[in-house]
Order: sequence, then C-alpha cells, then structure tokens
Amino acid sequence: MRKTLTTSGAALSLMLLLAGCSGPGVDSVELSGDPEPGKAPSITFETPLNVEEADAKVLREGDGAELAEGDTLLLQAALYKGSDATSIGETYSRGAGQVLKLEAELKESIPEMYDALVGAKEGAIVAYSSPETSGAAGDDSTSVEVYEVVRKIPTEIEGEMQDSPKGLPEVTENEEGVPTVAKPEGKAPGKLVSEYLVEGDGEEVAEGDTVIAHYVGVKWSDGETFDSSYDKGAPASFPLDNVIEGWQKGLEGKKEGSRVVLSVPVDQAYGTEKELGKDSEYPAGSLLFVVDILAAVETPEPPAEEKPSPEPSPTRE
Repeated sequence: MRKTLTTSGAALSLMLLLAGCSGPGVDSVELSGDPEPGKAPSITFETPLNVEEADAKVLREGDGAELAEGDTLLLQAALYKGSDATSIGETYSRGAGQVLKLEAELKESIPEMYDALVGAKEGAIVAYSSPETSGAAGDDSTSVEVYEVVRKIPTEIEGEMQDSPKGLPEVTENEEGVPTVAKPEGKAPGKLVSEYLVEGDGEEVAEGDTVIAHYVGVKWSDGETFDSSYDKGAPASFPLDNVIEGWQKGLEGKKEGSRVVLSVPVDQAYGTEKELGKDSEYPAGSLLFVVDILAAVETPEPPAEEKPSPEPSPTRE
C-alpha cells in the first residue's frame, strides 16, 4: 500500500445501502457465533442467494453507545459470495474501515439505511444484499454485505487553541472550525516538529493504530493547501503503518481529542522533486499539517499465512 494520506471515500455513503425490509433471502443470513473483535464475522445463509429487491437484516443488536442523527461512524465491512457463502473481500485486515455520517443526504436518498442506524448501538452488525451486485462475483447470485458499527466518533475538537510553536506559521480556524494555516516564512525545520495546538484528554495513539482524523496539509514552499479532509466531506481513516513517516512518528503518543501541528521535513514526507518526478501526484519538499485526532483504534492483524484479501467497496461517490 502506498504511504499516502487518503480517506476511504469522498462523498461517503455506502455503496450497498440498506433499502427495504428483510426478505426471505437475507432473512436466512445468520452469524456463526459471536465474531472476535477486529475479525470479519463468519456467516451462514441459504444458497444460492439471489434477491430481486434490496433487503437487510440485523444480525447483532450491539450494546454500546446509541447512534443519533449527525453522528459519524466507523464501520467495517465483509463481502460474501451469494452462491456458496465464501468470503470474497473484507476491510478488517486493512484496518482503516469506512467513515459514514448520519446526515440529511443519507436520510433523503436511502431512508431505510438512515432509519436502521439511527437508534442502533455501537457493535451492531447488519447483513444486506442487493440486485445491483448480481453477476459481480462471476455468477447470477447477489453478494451478501455485512457491516459492523465499530464505534461512533466525534466530529470536532473541543478546547481553546494555543499559538503555534516558534518558527511555525500561525494557525487559526474559520467559522466552520476548519484550520487555516498562514503562509510559512523562513526555512522549514530540518527535524520533525509535533506539538499540541489543543491537547485532548483521550487515549494516546499507539504504534500502528488506526487513526480517524480531520486534517489540512500545506507546502512549506508556498503555503498552498495540497490536501484537506474537510474538502472531501469526511474524516480520513488510516492505519499509521500506511502513511508517511512524519505522521507515524508525529502522531504516536498524542491523545485523542487533540489538534496537532506537524512540520514534516522532506526525508519524512514524500520526497524531493527529483525523487518524485514532475508528474507526481504527491507534493515535494517539507510539509506542514494540522491534524485533529478524533479517535484511534487498534489495527487488526491480518492472518500471517494469508495475503490481504481484496477490499470490498462499501462506498460510492
């Protein structure tokens, strides 16, 4: 996997969305025991499954915090072949999962999905099948999607923001709470700088954790914003092992609920212009980020004897 900062999808709404009541096909889906934390669930169902209308079934109610309108959720997904119930993809072994917000757009476009999640609880598991997936697995069956609500996550950082460390540009925020970085002046620090602008009181980010964060990234050379999760409409979700070294070292040990400013030297960022080439999609040189650490969860370990399975696509643009 490329070490890049990217969200799992910009306009985050599930690709395979819950629509309609449970039908006879999906009604046969059952959990094969309670799944281990961080592992894709095993399921059984009558095969071949081939629904004519989108159907959903709650496999586990969940026992965590209740979900409400406006909440942002971290989901994991697993995909099963409708003809024989074999696994054909999952997000668990990749760690990051999917971020979904319970907002008006979801309520208007897929009210059944919205209604299924609002009032549910963390830990809920839902099975779903749609005729849209017919043929996707190489036969006429419709795939079974299983979604697990890992947890709900905050959408903003609370607390008074402190001044930037000496030598770093000023950071303010607009009326929507989005960080704004002044144009850098002078030479970028030669070493990594990672400091709190707002220190939260949550758990510390551990090595290799999956972090859910909002962020803004600018180039030291001209102050141009080259990446922003705010512009994509949802926080990013990423295992620390899969991002640039400056993020790995700069976020480890920082607390959930914090806003952190990172000045990343070129050797811990993407590289120089010469190394990247003129057509690279990544910014060259030293970089500066403002990162809001909304949550952090332990990244599941993929089975040692297996390669990571193909990731299902539980989002659509």
